[in-house]
Amino acid sequence: MFGHYTHDESYVPPINEPHAYEQWEARTPAEISLEEGWRAAIPVHAPECNATFTRLYAPYNVLFVVRDGLLRTELNNDGRIDTEGLSTCPSCEELIDPLRAEGNCPWCDAVLPNRQTTGGVTLVTGGAQR
Repeated sequence: MFGHYTHDESYVPPINEPHAYEQWEARTPAEISLEEGWRAAIPVHAPECNATFTRLYAPYNVLFVVRDGLLRTELNNDGRIDTEGLSTCPSCEELIDPLRAEGNCPWCDAVLPNRQTTGGVTLVTGGAQR
């Protein structure tokens, strides 16, 4: 249905030490731990990363790169992700997955519009049964 990766990987995979931690600190203000960043990040499709799967931590514009079950590194997202199926929060302007957002932006907690169009699909949330 959507072009981005939607499998939920809520656990933190084994981490390539010390490289992944060093890259997290180098590419972010590191106000939260690498593990917290991973849990909050949204799965995305980033074919140029040569990864098993990737996740985006939008406030820092950082991609977590997993290969062969190991969190290898974090990269700056320089436009290498496929944004089809993602939306932009009208408040903080960060990328979100509207199917996972549950009414509020995961980054700024703003209430999201009940109607969002992304990837040619309009998602309508809320409302009452008729």
